[in-house]
Amino acid sequence: MITTNQQKFENNNPVQQWLIRRFQNKLISNLTAVKPQSILEVGCGEGFLLNVLARRFPDCRLMGIDNNRSALVAGRQLFPHLVLEHGDAYRLDLADRSWDVVIASEVLEHLDRPQVALDELHRVAQRYLLLSVPNEPWFRLSNLARGRHLRRLGNHPEHLNLWSRRAFEDFVKTTVAPELVTGAFPWTIIRASV
Repeated sequence: MITTNQQKFENNNPVQQWLIRRFQNKLISNLTAVKPQSILEVGCGEGFLLNVLARRFPDCRLMGIDNNRSALVAGRQLFPHLVLEHGDAYRLDLADRSWDVVIASEVLEHLDRPQVALDELHRVAQRYLLLSVPNEPWFRLSNLARGRHLRRLGNHPEHLNLWSRRAFEDFVKTTVAPELVTGAFPWTIIRASV
């Protein structure tokens, strides 16, 4: 079964693909600035972002973790060169400070306990967290504009948490101080120093 994440990345809509590339380029520029030695992506899905990072940072140790076994199976077929492991964002089976940079891109909005996950991401990060979520209400409004999720007023059915840029920054501050708060419409991106 194809996940909504895979549908998003494989969608042929040129505007959607342009927005995704722009978003990924913003994430990459944030990573380039900190010269990562290792990158862990928590909530990697099939590994679409991790695959882009593998091309951009070929000498960097990379690993993706997700709790969706079907997404991991699909990811291992799509990107056999990636290390994709099953795991739980609430309880990572990794040592403290074991990854230079920990990424959670479009993950925290899906979780019923985002604070627990954020604390766990912080625990395994050695230098930086790179976090992104949809910037509300703009994300929902863009869904409405393209006729998506009309009965839910544009809210994706898997999104449990809806943050504006400011609200997400305030949430992140509960655990770590944001170093850079930016975005690529319709997402908010935060880089935080551990």
